[in-house]
Amino acid sequence: MSVTASRPNSDIPACYVDGYNAARTLDPDLAERYIRYTTLGDPLADRAVEQLAAIVEPRHVHGTIARTVDRYYDPPKDTSEALRELIESSAVVPDWFDSEVAMKATRAFLRNSDMVLGALVGGAIVEGFSTLISKSFRIRSRIILNGVRRLKQNTLQLTEQFMPGGQEPGGDAWKLSLRIRLVHAQSRMLLRQSEEWDEPEHGLPLSAAHMLLGAAAFSGRLMEHVSRLGGDFSQEEKEAYVHVWRYTGLVMGIPETIMFRDHASACRIFRIAAMCEPPPDDDAIIMANSIINSAPILLGFTETKERREMAAFIYQVSRELIGNDLADSFKFPKSRFVKQVPLLFLRNKAEKAALRLFPRLLANRLRKRFNALLDASDLGEIEHSYALPTTLHDEDSRDW
Repeated sequence: MSVTASRPNSDIPACYVDGYNAARTLDPDLAERYIRYTTLGDPLADRAVEQLAAIVEPRHVHGTIARTVDRYYDPPKDTSEALRELIESSAVVPDWFDSEVAMKATRAFLRNSDMVLGALVGGAIVEGFSTLISKSFRIRSRIILNGVRRLKQNTLQLTEQFMPGGQEPGGDAWKLSLRIRLVHAQSRMLLRQSEEWDEPEHGLPLSAAHMLLGAAAFSGRLMEHVSRLGGDFSQEEKEAYVHVWRYTGLVMGIPETIMFRDHASACRIFRIAAMCEPPPDDDAIIMANSIINSAPILLGFTETKERREMAAFIYQVSRELIGNDLADSFKFPKSRFVKQVPLLFLRNKAEKAALRLFPRLLANRLRKRFNALLDASDLGEIEHSYALPTTLHDEDSRDW
Protein backbone atom coordinates (compact mmCIF):
# COMPACT_ATOMS: atom_id res chain seq x y z
CA MET A 1 0.00 0.00 0.00
CA SER A 2 1.36 3.42 -0.89
CA VAL A 3 1.91 5.91 1.89
CA THR A 4 0.31 9.27 1.22
CA ALA A 5 2.04 12.40 2.45
CA SER A 6 0.31 14.15 5.28
CA ARG A 7 -2.30 16.66 4.12
CA PRO A 8 -1.76 20.24 5.33
CA ASN A 9 -4.07 20.87 8.27
CA SER A 10 -5.43 23.90 6.44
CA ASP A 11 -6.96 21.51 3.87
CA ILE A 12 -8.86 19.57 6.54
CA PRO A 13 -12.13 20.64 8.20
CA ALA A 14 -10.99 21.92 11.59
CA CYS A 15 -12.81 19.40 13.77
CA TYR A 16 -11.17 16.48 11.93
CA VAL A 17 -7.52 17.51 12.40
CA ASP A 18 -6.78 15.60 15.62
CA GLY A 19 -8.62 12.45 14.55
CA TYR A 20 -6.97 12.46 11.14
CA ASN A 21 -3.50 12.75 12.64
CA ALA A 22 -4.25 9.83 14.98
CA ALA A 23 -5.70 7.67 12.18
CA ARG A 24 -2.63 8.30 10.00
CA THR A 25 -0.50 6.37 12.48
CA LEU A 26 -2.49 3.23 11.61
CA ASP A 27 -3.33 3.70 7.94
CA PRO A 28 -2.13 6.96 6.35
CA ASP A 29 -3.50 6.17 2.89
CA LEU A 30 -7.01 5.31 4.06
CA ALA A 31 -7.12 8.22 6.51
CA GLU A 32 -6.15 10.63 3.73
CA ARG A 33 -8.80 9.26 1.37
CA TYR A 34 -11.49 9.48 4.04
CA ILE A 35 -10.65 13.08 4.93
CA ARG A 36 -10.58 14.05 1.25
CA TYR A 37 -14.23 13.00 0.91
CA THR A 38 -15.45 14.90 3.99
CA THR A 39 -15.69 17.97 1.73
CA LEU A 40 -17.33 16.19 -1.22
CA GLY A 41 -20.99 15.33 -1.71
CA ASP A 42 -22.79 13.49 -4.50
CA PRO A 43 -22.46 15.60 -7.69
CA LEU A 44 -25.11 13.71 -9.68
CA ALA A 45 -27.77 13.76 -6.95
CA ASP A 46 -26.89 17.31 -5.90
CA ARG A 47 -27.42 18.56 -9.45
CA ALA A 48 -30.67 16.59 -9.71
CA VAL A 49 -32.27 18.18 -6.63
CA GLU A 50 -31.08 21.65 -7.64
CA GLN A 51 -32.75 21.29 -11.04
CA LEU A 52 -35.90 19.83 -9.48
CA ALA A 53 -36.11 22.77 -7.07
CA ALA A 54 -35.83 25.20 -9.99
CA ILE A 55 -38.44 23.65 -12.29
CA VAL A 56 -40.83 21.49 -10.22
CA GLU A 57 -43.24 22.61 -7.50
CA PRO A 58 -42.78 20.65 -4.23
CA ARG A 59 -46.22 19.04 -4.53
CA HIS A 60 -45.24 17.58 -7.91
CA VAL A 61 -41.78 16.28 -6.93
CA HIS A 62 -43.04 12.82 -5.97
CA GLY A 63 -44.79 12.28 -9.30
CA THR A 64 -41.84 13.60 -11.31
CA ILE A 65 -39.32 11.31 -9.62
CA ALA A 66 -41.66 8.31 -9.51
CA ARG A 67 -42.30 8.44 -13.26
CA THR A 68 -38.59 8.59 -13.97
CA VAL A 69 -37.66 5.78 -11.56
CA ASP A 70 -40.44 3.52 -12.81
CA ARG A 71 -39.24 4.07 -16.39
CA TYR A 72 -35.52 4.00 -15.61
CA TYR A 73 -34.91 2.13 -18.89
CA ASP A 74 -36.65 4.86 -20.92
CA PRO A 75 -37.22 8.05 -18.86
CA PRO A 76 -40.01 10.43 -19.93
CA LYS A 77 -38.85 13.00 -22.46
CA ASP A 78 -39.54 15.92 -20.10
CA THR A 79 -37.24 14.50 -17.39
CA SER A 80 -34.60 17.02 -16.31
CA GLU A 81 -31.11 16.32 -17.59
CA ALA A 82 -29.56 15.79 -14.16
CA LEU A 83 -32.31 13.45 -12.90
CA ARG A 84 -32.11 11.43 -16.12
CA GLU A 85 -28.33 11.09 -15.75
CA LEU A 86 -28.68 10.05 -12.11
CA ILE A 87 -31.26 7.35 -12.82
CA GLU A 88 -29.50 6.00 -15.91
CA SER A 89 -26.13 5.76 -14.15
CA SER A 90 -27.73 4.02 -11.16
CA ALA A 91 -29.25 1.39 -13.45
CA VAL A 92 -25.83 0.18 -14.61
CA VAL A 93 -25.07 -3.03 -12.69
CA PRO A 94 -21.31 -3.40 -12.08
CA ASP A 95 -19.60 -6.40 -13.66
CA TRP A 96 -18.53 -7.76 -10.28
CA PHE A 97 -22.05 -8.01 -8.84
CA ASP A 98 -23.16 -11.65 -8.55
CA SER A 99 -26.83 -12.42 -7.89
CA GLU A 100 -25.96 -15.94 -6.70
CA VAL A 101 -23.66 -14.49 -4.06
CA ALA A 102 -26.45 -12.09 -3.10
CA MET A 103 -28.80 -15.05 -2.64
CA LYS A 104 -26.39 -16.56 -0.10
CA ALA A 105 -26.63 -13.32 1.85
CA THR A 106 -30.42 -13.43 1.64
CA ARG A 107 -30.62 -16.90 3.14
CA ALA A 108 -28.24 -16.00 5.97
CA PHE A 109 -30.05 -12.73 6.63
CA LEU A 110 -33.45 -14.41 6.94
CA ARG A 111 -31.99 -17.10 9.17
CA ASN A 112 -30.53 -14.44 11.51
CA SER A 113 -32.95 -11.54 11.02
CA ASP A 114 -33.63 -10.97 14.72
CA MET A 115 -29.92 -10.77 15.53
CA VAL A 116 -29.28 -8.50 12.54
CA LEU A 117 -31.98 -6.14 13.81
CA GLY A 118 -30.53 -6.26 17.33
CA ALA A 119 -27.01 -5.56 16.04
CA LEU A 120 -28.35 -2.71 13.91
CA VAL A 121 -30.20 -0.94 16.72
CA GLY A 122 -27.83 -1.65 19.59
CA GLY A 123 -24.60 -1.35 17.67
CA ALA A 124 -24.28 -0.07 14.11
CA ILE A 125 -26.76 2.83 14.16
CA VAL A 126 -25.61 4.05 17.56
CA GLU A 127 -21.96 3.94 16.48
CA GLY A 128 -22.85 5.76 13.29
CA PHE A 129 -24.33 8.58 15.33
CA SER A 130 -21.10 8.96 17.32
CA THR A 131 -19.85 10.87 14.26
CA LEU A 132 -20.72 14.24 12.72
CA ILE A 133 -23.61 12.49 10.96
CA SER A 134 -25.47 13.20 14.21
CA LYS A 135 -25.22 16.95 13.69
CA SER A 136 -26.96 16.77 10.31
CA PHE A 137 -29.87 14.81 11.78
CA ARG A 138 -30.14 16.84 14.98
CA ILE A 139 -30.28 20.14 13.11
CA ARG A 140 -33.10 18.83 10.97
CA SER A 141 -34.84 17.26 14.03
CA ARG A 142 -35.31 14.07 12.06
CA ILE A 143 -34.67 11.58 14.86
CA ILE A 144 -35.99 13.67 17.73
CA LEU A 145 -39.42 14.02 16.12
CA ASN A 146 -39.52 10.76 14.18
CA GLY A 147 -37.15 8.30 15.86
CA VAL A 148 -39.39 5.29 15.27
CA ARG A 149 -39.87 6.18 11.62
CA ARG A 150 -36.10 6.45 11.13
CA LEU A 151 -35.58 3.00 12.62
CA LYS A 152 -38.34 1.66 10.39
CA GLN A 153 -36.60 3.15 7.36
CA ASN A 154 -33.31 1.48 8.28
CA THR A 155 -35.07 -1.82 8.88
CA LEU A 156 -36.97 -1.48 5.61
CA GLN A 157 -33.77 -0.88 3.69
CA LEU A 158 -32.16 -3.96 5.22
CA THR A 159 -35.20 -6.09 4.50
CA GLU A 160 -35.70 -4.95 0.91
CA GLN A 161 -32.08 -5.20 -0.19
CA PHE A 162 -31.87 -8.82 0.89
CA MET A 163 -35.01 -9.88 -0.91
CA PRO A 164 -34.30 -11.76 -4.18
CA GLY A 165 -33.80 -9.23 -6.97
CA GLY A 166 -34.67 -6.31 -4.70
CA GLN A 167 -31.41 -4.48 -5.19
CA GLU A 168 -31.28 -4.82 -8.97
CA PRO A 169 -32.60 -2.01 -11.27
CA GLY A 170 -36.36 -1.69 -10.92
CA GLY A 171 -36.41 -3.64 -7.64
CA ASP A 172 -37.86 -2.25 -4.43
CA ALA A 173 -34.47 -1.93 -2.68
CA TRP A 174 -32.97 -0.18 -5.72
CA LYS A 175 -35.84 2.32 -5.73
CA LEU A 176 -35.51 2.86 -1.99
CA SER A 177 -31.75 3.46 -2.31
CA LEU A 178 -32.39 6.10 -4.97
CA ARG A 179 -34.99 7.75 -2.77
CA ILE A 180 -32.55 7.88 0.15
CA ARG A 181 -29.86 9.27 -2.14
CA LEU A 182 -32.12 12.10 -3.28
CA VAL A 183 -33.26 12.85 0.28
CA HIS A 184 -29.61 13.08 1.35
CA ALA A 185 -28.89 15.48 -1.51
CA GLN A 186 -31.90 17.65 -0.67
CA SER A 187 -30.96 17.65 3.02
CA ARG A 188 -27.37 18.55 2.12
CA MET A 189 -28.63 21.55 0.13
CA LEU A 190 -30.84 22.71 3.02
CA LEU A 191 -28.13 22.20 5.65
CA ARG A 192 -25.59 24.22 3.68
CA GLN A 193 -28.00 27.15 3.93
CA SER A 194 -28.20 26.80 7.72
CA GLU A 195 -26.30 29.10 10.06
CA GLU A 196 -25.81 26.08 12.34
CA TRP A 197 -23.59 24.28 9.83
CA ASP A 198 -20.01 25.59 9.60
CA GLU A 199 -18.28 24.07 6.54
CA PRO A 200 -14.72 25.17 7.39
CA GLU A 201 -15.24 23.49 10.78
CA HIS A 202 -17.36 20.46 9.85
CA GLY A 203 -16.81 19.82 6.15
CA LEU A 204 -19.80 19.10 3.93
CA PRO A 205 -23.01 17.84 5.59
CA LEU A 206 -23.88 14.25 4.71
CA SER A 207 -20.61 14.01 2.82
CA ALA A 208 -19.43 11.10 0.70
CA ALA A 209 -17.17 10.19 3.63
CA HIS A 210 -20.19 9.87 5.92
CA MET A 211 -22.07 7.79 3.38
CA LEU A 212 -19.06 5.44 3.27
CA LEU A 213 -18.85 5.25 7.05
CA GLY A 214 -22.55 4.43 7.27
CA ALA A 215 -22.32 1.65 4.69
CA ALA A 216 -19.27 0.20 6.45
CA ALA A 217 -21.09 0.33 9.80
CA PHE A 218 -24.18 -1.41 8.39
CA SER A 219 -22.15 -4.13 6.65
CA GLY A 220 -18.77 -5.23 7.99
CA ARG A 221 -19.15 -3.70 11.45
CA LEU A 222 -22.70 -5.03 11.81
CA MET A 223 -21.47 -8.55 11.03
CA GLU A 224 -19.06 -8.26 13.98
CA HIS A 225 -21.96 -7.39 16.27
CA VAL A 226 -24.10 -10.22 14.88
CA SER A 227 -21.33 -12.73 15.66
CA ARG A 228 -21.22 -11.53 19.27
CA LEU A 229 -24.99 -12.02 19.56
CA GLY A 230 -24.76 -15.64 18.39
CA GLY A 231 -25.42 -15.31 14.67
CA ASP A 232 -24.33 -18.20 12.48
CA PHE A 233 -23.13 -16.37 9.35
CA SER A 234 -20.28 -18.36 7.83
CA GLN A 235 -17.29 -16.38 6.52
CA GLU A 236 -18.63 -16.92 2.99
CA GLU A 237 -22.02 -15.53 4.06
CA LYS A 238 -20.40 -12.51 5.71
CA GLU A 239 -18.61 -11.79 2.45
CA ALA A 240 -21.92 -12.17 0.61
CA TYR A 241 -23.61 -9.75 3.02
CA VAL A 242 -20.92 -7.15 2.38
CA HIS A 243 -21.13 -7.89 -1.37
CA VAL A 244 -24.78 -6.76 -1.35
CA TRP A 245 -23.95 -3.66 0.68
CA ARG A 246 -21.11 -2.79 -1.67
CA TYR A 247 -23.58 -2.64 -4.55
CA THR A 248 -26.18 -0.80 -2.47
CA GLY A 249 -23.55 1.78 -1.52
CA LEU A 250 -22.81 2.51 -5.17
CA VAL A 251 -26.51 3.00 -5.94
CA MET A 252 -26.67 5.38 -2.97
CA GLY A 253 -23.89 7.49 -4.49
CA ILE A 254 -20.71 6.38 -2.72
CA PRO A 255 -17.81 6.73 -5.20
CA GLU A 256 -16.38 3.36 -6.21
CA THR A 257 -12.88 4.78 -5.69
CA ILE A 258 -13.38 4.70 -1.91
CA MET A 259 -15.91 1.85 -1.61
CA PHE A 260 -14.95 -1.26 0.37
CA ARG A 261 -14.56 -4.52 -1.54
CA ASP A 262 -14.95 -7.24 1.08
CA HIS A 263 -15.67 -7.88 4.76
CA ALA A 264 -12.16 -7.09 5.94
CA SER A 265 -11.94 -3.78 4.08
CA ALA A 266 -15.41 -2.73 5.32
CA CYS A 267 -14.31 -3.34 8.92
CA ARG A 268 -11.03 -1.53 8.30
CA ILE A 269 -12.78 1.48 6.77
CA PHE A 270 -15.16 1.69 9.71
CA ARG A 271 -12.32 1.72 12.25
CA ILE A 272 -10.17 4.29 10.45
CA ALA A 273 -13.15 6.49 9.57
CA ALA A 274 -14.39 6.43 13.17
CA MET A 275 -10.91 7.46 14.33
CA CYS A 276 -10.92 10.42 11.95
CA GLU A 277 -14.21 11.72 13.34
CA PRO A 278 -14.25 14.22 16.21
CA PRO A 279 -15.27 13.01 19.70
CA PRO A 280 -19.04 12.64 20.28
CA ASP A 281 -20.66 15.95 21.24
CA ASP A 282 -24.11 16.94 22.49
CA ASP A 283 -25.63 16.16 19.09
CA ALA A 284 -24.27 12.62 19.22
CA ILE A 285 -25.61 12.19 22.77
CA ILE A 286 -29.07 13.34 21.69
CA MET A 287 -29.18 11.10 18.63
CA ALA A 288 -27.80 7.95 20.27
CA ASN A 289 -30.24 8.16 23.18
CA SER A 290 -33.13 8.89 20.82
CA ILE A 291 -32.34 5.69 18.93
CA ILE A 292 -32.28 3.54 22.06
CA ASN A 293 -35.51 5.00 23.41
CA SER A 294 -37.30 4.62 20.07
CA ALA A 295 -36.33 0.96 19.69
CA PRO A 296 -38.87 -0.49 22.17
CA ILE A 297 -41.72 1.16 20.27
CA LEU A 298 -40.37 -0.28 17.02
CA LEU A 299 -40.44 -3.72 18.67
CA GLY A 300 -44.05 -3.31 19.78
CA PHE A 301 -43.60 -2.32 23.44
CA THR A 302 -46.15 0.45 23.96
CA GLU A 303 -46.96 0.35 27.69
CA THR A 304 -44.80 2.71 29.73
CA LYS A 305 -43.44 0.12 32.18
CA GLU A 306 -42.54 -2.50 29.61
CA ARG A 307 -41.12 0.14 27.27
CA ARG A 308 -38.80 1.42 29.99
CA GLU A 309 -37.72 -2.11 30.89
CA MET A 310 -36.93 -2.90 27.27
CA ALA A 311 -35.04 0.39 26.85
CA ALA A 312 -32.92 -0.48 29.91
CA PHE A 313 -32.15 -3.88 28.38
CA ILE A 314 -31.21 -2.34 25.01
CA TYR A 315 -29.00 0.23 26.77
CA GLN A 316 -27.10 -2.61 28.43
CA VAL A 317 -26.75 -4.63 25.22
CA SER A 318 -25.63 -1.53 23.34
CA ARG A 319 -23.04 -0.67 26.01
CA GLU A 320 -21.56 -4.15 25.72
CA LEU A 321 -21.49 -4.01 21.91
CA ILE A 322 -20.00 -0.54 21.48
CA GLY A 323 -17.77 -0.54 24.59
CA ASN A 324 -17.81 1.42 27.83
CA ASP A 325 -15.83 4.39 26.54
CA LEU A 326 -18.29 5.25 23.79
CA ALA A 327 -21.29 4.37 25.98
CA ASP A 328 -20.01 6.70 28.71
CA SER A 329 -19.53 9.50 26.17
CA PHE A 330 -23.19 9.02 25.20
CA LYS A 331 -24.14 9.19 28.92
CA PHE A 332 -25.76 5.77 28.74
CA PRO A 333 -26.83 4.25 32.09
CA LYS A 334 -24.06 2.53 33.99
CA SER A 335 -23.37 -1.11 33.27
CA ARG A 336 -25.44 -3.73 35.07
CA PHE A 337 -23.78 -6.48 37.08
CA VAL A 338 -25.10 -9.25 34.80
CA LYS A 339 -23.77 -9.06 31.24
CA GLN A 340 -26.46 -9.56 28.60
CA VAL A 341 -24.52 -10.14 25.37
CA PRO A 342 -22.93 -13.46 26.53
CA LEU A 343 -26.36 -14.65 27.65
CA LEU A 344 -27.87 -13.70 24.29
CA PHE A 345 -25.03 -15.52 22.53
CA LEU A 346 -25.64 -18.72 24.49
CA ARG A 347 -29.42 -18.50 24.12
CA ASN A 348 -29.26 -17.92 20.37
CA LYS A 349 -26.72 -20.68 19.82
CA ALA A 350 -28.79 -23.13 21.90
CA GLU A 351 -31.97 -22.20 20.05
CA LYS A 352 -30.35 -22.71 16.66
CA ALA A 353 -29.00 -26.11 17.70
CA ALA A 354 -32.43 -27.19 18.97
CA LEU A 355 -34.28 -25.96 15.90
CA ARG A 356 -31.98 -27.88 13.57
CA LEU A 357 -33.28 -31.05 15.22
CA PHE A 358 -36.88 -30.07 14.50
CA PRO A 359 -37.19 -28.72 10.91
CA ARG A 360 -40.88 -27.93 11.22
CA LEU A 361 -40.32 -25.78 14.28
CA LEU A 362 -37.45 -24.09 12.47
CA ALA A 363 -39.68 -23.24 9.51
CA ASN A 364 -42.34 -21.79 11.81
CA ARG A 365 -39.74 -19.80 13.72
CA LEU A 366 -38.29 -18.32 10.54
CA ARG A 367 -41.77 -17.40 9.34
CA LYS A 368 -42.55 -15.60 12.59
CA ARG A 369 -39.23 -13.76 12.48
CA PHE A 370 -39.85 -12.63 8.93
CA ASN A 371 -43.36 -11.41 9.79
CA ALA A 372 -41.94 -9.52 12.77
CA LEU A 373 -39.37 -7.93 10.48
CA LEU A 374 -42.11 -6.83 8.08
CA ASP A 375 -44.06 -5.30 10.97
CA ALA A 376 -40.96 -3.46 12.19
CA SER A 377 -40.35 -1.99 8.74
CA ASP A 378 -43.95 -1.06 7.85
CA LEU A 379 -43.99 2.61 6.87
CA GLY A 380 -47.42 2.56 5.27
CA GLU A 381 -47.94 4.81 2.26
CA ILE A 382 -44.81 6.86 3.00
CA GLU A 383 -42.73 3.81 2.03
CA HIS A 384 -43.42 4.49 -1.65
CA SER A 385 -43.09 8.29 -1.57
CA TYR A 386 -40.43 10.20 -3.51
CA ALA A 387 -41.40 13.53 -1.96
CA LEU A 388 -38.42 15.49 -0.60
CA PRO A 389 -38.09 17.72 2.49
CA THR A 390 -38.87 21.33 1.68
CA THR A 391 -37.42 23.14 4.72
CA LEU A 392 -34.35 22.84 6.94
CA HIS A 393 -36.34 21.99 10.05
CA ASP A 394 -38.44 18.94 9.43
CA GLU A 395 -41.39 20.06 11.56
CA ASP A 396 -41.95 22.88 9.05
CA SER A 397 -41.59 20.72 5.95
CA ARG A 398 -44.22 19.29 3.68
CA ASP A 399 -44.78 15.58 4.37
CA TRP A 400 -42.17 13.38 2.75
